[in-house]
Amino acid sequence: MKRRAYHHLILPDGSVHNLVVVEFDEQYNYVSHHPLQGEEAFVEWVGGTLNLSNQKG
Repeated sequence: MKRRAYHHLILPDGSVHNLVVVEFDEQYNYVSHHPLQGEEAFVEWVGGTLNLSNQKG
């Protein structure tokens, strides 16, 4: 499991989430997300926006 933090996440349903940790499988397919609560081990800070609005949900 790979974990990256972003300022913004846009999901396929159009909802926008701010300051999130996104979990990916080994092929970098979206698995889940949760709010960033502070420093987390093994999370790479990417910043910016991850836009998944064109992905099939």
